Amino acid sequence: MDIPKEYPLIGVIVPFLLILIYVAISSVFLPPLLLITLVSMVLAYLATPIGRWIIPVAIVAGLPWWYAGLTVLILDAVGALFMAWNFRHLYSLPKIGHYMEGLISDVEALIAEKPWMERFTALSLLLYVTLPIQGAGSLMGSAIGRLIGIDPWKVFWIMVAGSGIGSFGMAFGSDALRIFLIGNIAAGTTLILILLFSALFTWLSYRAIRRRRL
Repeated sequence: MDIPKEYPLIGVIVPFLLILIYVAISSVFLPPLLLITLVSMVLAYLATPIGRWIIPVAIVAGLPWWYAGLTVLILDAVGALFMAWNFRHLYSLPKIGHYMEGLISDVEALIAEKPWMERFTALSLLLYVTLPIQGAGSLMGSAIGRLIGIDPWKVFWIMVAGSGIGSFGMAFGSDALRIFLIGNIAAGTTLILILLFSALFTWLSYRAIRRRRL
């Protein structure tokens, strides 16, 4: 369902209202500390580039794994809805808007001639959104989907499917790892030390390479 051109603000206001409604409903079921965790998770996901990696942080903070996965799925769905309703406004940007609209029209015409390209691009976009790649959220994914000629509402459902698979997969895996580390303190401590030393080694190597270049 597209937003009437006479009421463009609906496409901006409704997505944010959906997020507020989700938090309000969660406040009925979650205890205060977990509600604070949820709100912090939402704000961090929206305001920082951490992306889906906020899920293990929220799980460690006490949020159930399925709730953490569901939260990111809802945020991605809302973001994809926002882009489906508002992407066309980018066409009005000076200098690049006209070329962007022309590029999308050309790609759509090419896909119409070669239907197999749409299946390939759709699968590629689904994989891109599913994997925990930095910046691979619904906003960027939706923009890429439109630029490669995929129908806006098909892009929306690809975002929802990819986020569902990726978010719940990461949430389940993070919770399983948390349980394993709690039950195996020695293994958990060793793993944490390995990660710390790896991070330190990477930083020192980067610093040394940068000094050589200078």
